[in-house]
Amino acid sequence: MIYKQETTGNNFLPKTTREIILEIELNGKIRFDILLYTIYNHYNVSYKIVNANIEYLNGSNFGNVKLLLNITQDQINKIEKYLGGI
Repeated sequence: MIYKQETTGNNFLPKTTREIILEIELNGKIRFDILLYTIYNHYNVSYKIVNANIEYLNGSNFGNVKLLLNITQDQINKIEKYLGGI
């Protein structure tokens, strides 16, 4: 789920960038560290971990995580497409 986050207008970020909270449900198909690596390095999106409740069972990751992202609309569409394919 993506929740819109109200901001006070940060002058250091481009006008098209906004802050959102992305909630991801981990179902064992992808490792948490690989997910963060892909979001940051492949899609060039900075993040902060707001909340994480993750269990590691036999090398698989289960649970949920909330990330605060500084993101453009184009990056949102790419990440939604990526997460939909997992």
